[in-house]
Amino acid sequence: MEPIKKLTEQYASVLLKVKERRTAWQQQAKPFLIQHLNEVIARHPLNWKAGANEMMQGLEAVYLLFDHEPSGIVEQSPFSVVQKMKIGGFLSFSQTRNGQIVVWISFPFIDGMSEEKPRNETLDTLEPEELTVESVDRFIGKFLEEMIQWEDDARDEIGFIRKRD
Repeated sequence: MEPIKKLTEQYASVLLKVKERRTAWQQQAKPFLIQHLNEVIARHPLNWKAGANEMMQGLEAVYLLFDHEPSGIVEQSPFSVVQKMKIGGFLSFSQTRNGQIVVWISFPFIDGMSEEKPRNETLDTLEPEELTVESVDRFIGKFLEEMIQWEDDARDEIGFIRKRD
């Protein structure tokens, strides 16, 4: 029975840690992220905003998002002219089911130009107390570097939707 006792204690400890993480998110991490991201966008004006997705308590997210804007690509036919929109990329600090924070990027895309889903990249998984000004600024820097590369160096095929067999 000793192995079972040890495992039940370990399981109870894990459940307590999840509860502590969720409390830390609500009381420290989420308010800090909202405040810090808003300070960053106020100091560095771009077409971006900060916000929170609070639709599912326990799986919330705080994000930095570039607004949608015209892409400069226009589809013309004899019957219509359609401006293709660029859906902006975003940086997200998202709660996981166990209360840890996943930091990830969703890349921009031109709506209607590809059937593929936008590319996402996970940057890190953290404990809520690991979110500091320095770590968040490092993630913002990585996000901006990726957005610059997407805008400046993208080698995606543009022009036709390709169906893959």
